Amino acid sequence: MSAFDNFLYAKMSETKLPSLSVGLVKENEIAHSAAFGFKNIESGVATTNRTNYGIGSITKSVTALGIAKLVEQGKLDFHDTVLKYLPGLAKYKAFESVEIHHLLTHSSGISALGSAEVLISNAVGWSKKWFPTAALDDLVSFFDQVDEWIVTDPGKRFFYLNEGYLLLGEIISKVSGTPYPRFIKEHVLTPLEMKRSFFTKEELETDGDWATPYLMKEGKADKSVIPWGCSAAGGLMTNTLDLSNYVQMFLNRGEFNGKKVIGKDVLQKMETPYSKPPISLFPDYGYGYGLFVANNFLGHKLLRHDGSVGVYTASMAYLPESKLGISILCNGEGYNLTLLSLYGLITMLGQDPNEFEPIKRESLLLKLEGNYVSYKGTVTAHVKRNGDFLMLSGEDIGENIVLVPEKTDDKEATFYTLKSTAKLVVVFTLQKNGIEMIFERYRYRKS
Repeated sequence: MSAFDNFLYAKMSETKLPSLSVGLVKENEIAHSAAFGFKNIESGVATTNRTNYGIGSITKSVTALGIAKLVEQGKLDFHDTVLKYLPGLAKYKAFESVEIHHLLTHSSGISALGSAEVLISNAVGWSKKWFPTAALDDLVSFFDQVDEWIVTDPGKRFFYLNEGYLLLGEIISKVSGTPYPRFIKEHVLTPLEMKRSFFTKEELETDGDWATPYLMKEGKADKSVIPWGCSAAGGLMTNTLDLSNYVQMFLNRGEFNGKKVIGKDVLQKMETPYSKPPISLFPDYGYGYGLFVANNFLGHKLLRHDGSVGVYTASMAYLPESKLGISILCNGEGYNLTLLSLYGLITMLGQDPNEFEPIKRESLLLKLEGNYVSYKGTVTAHVKRNGDFLMLSGEDIGENIVLVPEKTDDKEATFYTLKSTAKLVVVFTLQKNGIEMIFERYRYRKS
């Protein structure tokens, strides 16, 4: 897996990320594990595959598994109404027909309300806004204007709703009679031997091995704080060794080390797509119970989830039919970990990840970056990649013109922008002797 490690290290270096930890799983074992960079830059301490990171919204799959356990125990049903267990929400029309199923699949019909985003932003210093949603009573009060933010009836449209998963955590506590973190520890973490996975600051500090959280600002890592409080929506701290056990359970259809953790029939319901996100890498993308689902990823069924709490990013993905899985953890926000995890899976499948369209597109954008000159250098321009776009600046052009990719191949790449509300096409040609760009009246060559 040296080529994969090299790719990880290159992207980490390119985006100035402090550290990365990765675990690749095949059937019942960790097939490859690696760790790069510093868990703490200031003290120069290297990270390891035992080092804990925040996994953000990957926690949603853990919460969904907790709900599934209660379903299996006969204590609730996926299609029970939320009001059956949280009657305090009955004063709001928004929840009158919402089922547990709708919260699990982000299809409640309520648009995102932003409480978790505010919690994270306030903790790391991005924002001075504050909505302390630490418990159910806080959430009920926070929802006082929620009826004005209903977009559609439940089950008709996908709106990623962190608050929905906070409510699921409350339902788990109410039905089980056990606080959410303790229930998850007893029914998920302990059976999976995830002995160093924590929901609380006290547990983490007692353990002592965690990656320092960093905010990435213009290529510099600024030491920050862990945004505690995301709970069932994104509050778990773990490491790639523990997370690999979690992935193994999915690959082995609900079993770990020969012991049943969840039934195959319930697991299959978790992995069934019920709602369709508005953006995806794949045409058949859907969302199950705490998992994104693609039925045709290079001919394989793909289950995955990413997570971010600003100072930590994470990605987990697996191919149940091929018994392959991956997890990647990072103490910063920079490179797209989705691409890293998919790159790893493609490598494990024995295919060329550089032929995967998103990777090819990224490679092309990087290739097009640079300085361009027209005839005898009379006019100059500069092209810089910005995420999925190119930014064009130059004489007689202007500053930071966004170029949106339209059609690309190995010889020609077509982008477009708007000028005076009209569509303007920009064409790059890749030739043996260099790269050329046509923009309006000018023909440029990359210098």
